[in-house]
Amino acid sequence: MPLREQRFAVAAAPAELWRFLRDFAALCACIPGVEQLEVRDERHLRLKVRENLGVVPLVVDLQAEIESEEPGRRLRALARAEHLTMHIEVELVPDASGTLLHTRFEVSGSGPLKPVVDRLFEKRAAERGARFAACLQERFAAAPPTPPAAPARALPWWRRLLRWFTRPSRPSS
Repeated sequence: MPLREQRFAVAAAPAELWRFLRDFAALCACIPGVEQLEVRDERHLRLKVRENLGVVPLVVDLQAEIESEEPGRRLRALARAEHLTMHIEVELVPDASGTLLHTRFEVSGSGPLKPVVDRLFEKRAAERGARFAACLQERFAAAPPTPPAAPARALPWWRRLLRWFTRPSRPSS
């Protein structure tokens, strides 16, 4: 059974990242290949994922459910398709930079497509994980710090003199 674990930091508080993970539409927007999403309730969803096998598209119709969760800390989910079962574990750990996100995906193919599913997962998991991490890091990137205003520099004497000579004259009263 192919397994992939990944850890990376996200510049968001655990509570903020948790809200994102529980917002299926926002979450699926960061998952490569998701084409369609149907939220059935707060624990169940159906999604179609497209993966290309060379020039042949493979569309997987997944039924996913959250099996257990500790809000703000961890979540376990199960996603199934005709020839695929995926166990998903997510853990959030507070970190100095925000939150350390630890994900674990265990995929098993079945039936005649087992070798295809297993090879495809092994081949694409690292790339998909990196794209997901990049999407999260971009989404939660902190705004760049505003540079402090440069102190007002005094104009050189010759510029001050030039300004004095070129200022509009005032009529005398």
